[in-house]
Formats: sequence, structure tokens, C-alpha cells
Amino acid sequence: MSPSPPPTPPAMAHGGGEEEEERVLSHGDVVLLRCDLTILRGPHFLNDRIIAFYLAHLAADHHDDDLLLLPPSVPYLLSNLPDPASVAAVADPLRLASRRLVLLPVNDNPDVSHAEGGSHWTLLVLDNSNAVSGPRLVPHDSLPPTNLPSARRLAAVLRPLLPASAIPLIEGPTPRQTNGYDCGVFVLAVARAICNWWPTRARHSDSDSDSDWLEAVKREVNADSVKAMRTQLLQLIHTLIQNNTTTNQHSC
Repeated sequence: MSPSPPPTPPAMAHGGGEEEEERVLSHGDVVLLRCDLTILRGPHFLNDRIIAFYLAHLAADHHDDDLLLLPPSVPYLLSNLPDPASVAAVADPLRLASRRLVLLPVNDNPDVSHAEGGSHWTLLVLDNSNAVSGPRLVPHDSLPPTNLPSARRLAAVLRPLLPASAIPLIEGPTPRQTNGYDCGVFVLAVARAICNWWPTRARHSDSDSDSDWLEAVKREVNADSVKAMRTQLLQLIHTLIQNNTTTNQHSC
């Protein structure tokens, strides 16, 4: 069972004051608030906005139509739609069957009426990069098997959207978290390791080592890198804020 996340800081409470509402950065379709910086300083459970922000940042660094990184809202919506027609309406524009790798953050929130709910994040990878072995769905869970039911539910929704008749769910090796709040940071660290591996995959296609991203995750994701990642995310956000300020000043 997943340890409970630490109490939500006051700035994250719904219906709060000015600090909650203050926007600090617009990055693509994601708007970060002042309270998101408080979350990153920790120790706090990451919210949808922070995860969507960093995945959008990774996607912008990898202009590759074969690689798709989705914000948390899309997998959650797909998992909770009432019928196949509704799923198809959302999924068809994503062209999942034509992608070679799709990264889907998964939250265990059981209540669709409760925004920012749930207590655990994992990453589900749709891998269609190996024509010989065929597609597979690979969940990365830093506290297994906490989020396995949510991953299975999303996998069941995805399978009818893909041409293969049977797509196995194969657990990906993932370093273990040692607290109740860093699961979201592990998701981002695993996503970063996969994106770092992605441009190198051609060099390893004929060898056993690093023929997929699993060794890269083992090598790059650990307690120290996850701890450092909160600071790195804050530094990235501050850099983007400064760049936006400089751009706006020059445009005046």
C-alpha cells in the first residue's frame, strides 16, 4: 500500500487566496501557479500541472512524431470515459497506433469529481518500437503494485485502439521510492531517462545492451537523482520565467 502523501500545503488548497491564483509561467498549454513552486520545494506530492509542464518541456526538446508524451489529463480521461465511441473520439487525434513510443502518466484517483485527487503516480509506456517482438505496455511504478489496477484499466482501454490483437502488460524495473510523496518526481525522472535514451536507440538496435530504455532507467533514476530533480525543475522554471521576462521587455 502506498504511504500517504504529506499534508497539502496551504497554498495548494482550493478556493485559497492570491498566492494560489498568481500565475508565474505559461509554457505551451500549461500555466504554472505560485503554489506549484511551493510544491516543488517539498516535501509535497506533485500535481497535474507540474507533471504536464515537464512532459511538455521534454516533448519540445524532442521534435519526433514517433514519440508522444501526454499530459496526465488525457490518460485519466481515457480511463474514465463511459463507452468505446467516447474513447475513440478522444484517442483518434492522438494517432496512438502510428507512434513508436507513448508516455502516459497514470494517477490512481478513483473519483472523477475530485480534482487533484489520488495518492500515487506511475508512468505507463506504450512501446511499439520493436517490429519483431511486437507492441507492449510497460508500467513503471516506484512503489509496486500500488498503481497496477489503474495501469491495467488504462491498458484495457488502449488495446482496442491498436492493431495488435494481444498486447502484454510487462512491469518495467523501477527504482523504489522511500517516502510517500516523490512518486510524481519518479515519473518525471523515468520520462527524462526514456527521452535521453530515445535519440540513441539506433546505435543499440543490434545489441542486447540498451536495446530498450530499461537499462537507461536503472542507470539514471535513483534516490539521489530524484532528490536533485526538484531543484532542477525549480531552476528550469525560473530560467523560463526570466527568458519570458526578457522577451517581453524586448518586444515593448
